[in-house]
Amino acid sequence: MRRVFLVLVLTLFVLPDVVSQDFKIELKGYVGVNASVNSRVSAEARNRHIYLYPLPESLNETGEDENDKSQFDLDAAYSRFGLHIAGPGFKGFKTSAMVEGDFLGKGNGDNNFRLRHAYVTFAKEKWSLTAGQTWHPLFLPENCPGTVNVNAGTPFHPLIRNPQIRISRQLSSKTQLLFYLVEQNNFRNSGFEESGTEHALMPELDLQLKWKGQGVWTAFTAGYKTLAVPGDFTNGADVEKVSGFHFNGSFRYEFPSVTFRMEGIYGSNLSDLVMLGGTGKSVSDNDFVALHTASVWTDIHGNNTEGFQPGVFAGYTANMGAPEEVT
Repeated sequence: MRRVFLVLVLTLFVLPDVVSQDFKIELKGYVGVNASVNSRVSAEARNRHIYLYPLPESLNETGEDENDKSQFDLDAAYSRFGLHIAGPGFKGFKTSAMVEGDFLGKGNGDNNFRLRHAYVTFAKEKWSLTAGQTWHPLFLPENCPGTVNVNAGTPFHPLIRNPQIRISRQLSSKTQLLFYLVEQNNFRNSGFEESGTEHALMPELDLQLKWKGQGVWTAFTAGYKTLAVPGDFTNGADVEKVSGFHFNGSFRYEFPSVTFRMEGIYGSNLSDLVMLGGTGKSVSDNDFVALHTASVWTDIHGNNTEGFQPGVFAGYTANMGAPEEVT
């Protein structure tokens, strides 16, 4: 009932102010065809489109390694299209929106249309408010790996979009401060597919600072999330929870002929980011404990925007375990 009421309020008070004004709508997208050959069975997502890492040796009864098999894949499922909308002014705010989807679907099925981005932004002077689904705070479009494969550097770098509310304040011409309220949707922590932030009644909280100068750009992010442990939820009952945190430092420098990027990430229970980590159960008291993960990556590419643009990406990541013994 409250959702219906909110829709009615928006209809009565927002739409009459904008329906008579002009919108600028652009249709953007591309057809992407991806071919790959893997010399070994590997950990992958989205029906082999998102490559992660090769699987370790798995010997059968005859001593043969079951994972020592090559794979070939050819698809166009990550083709995408979307609408970029520049809206009319509203109460002194500039408005814009974006809706975008592709065909990667969920799980191991191809050709299933899914939502990538859907958000609206209100901007006025030094403030902006964005609401909807878009990149997680740890995925910085200004500084992410430029890999040929659509995996964007996972599992060293996050690959995740979330429903969120983002408030931004331009502190100066060079400095920007952002605050996020983040929810989980189709990217969830392993083992928390049916619960998570909803039953914990607590969105993920993130604070971010961005700074740019002559040829240099950097950002620092800190976040905290609380998930409800899967189980039967009844009104009035205490919900068991597990908390996690994450930090990142991101850096980019543009030389005349090449651009250098690097980033470091440290956090706990990062499986929702398509990275290593998760949770374990404490041996001492059977409580859930978050596993810690560290990651660092670097990306160097040429600045030529026409024709061939070479680049190299490298990363290192490690599951750092838990602060106590877990199963």
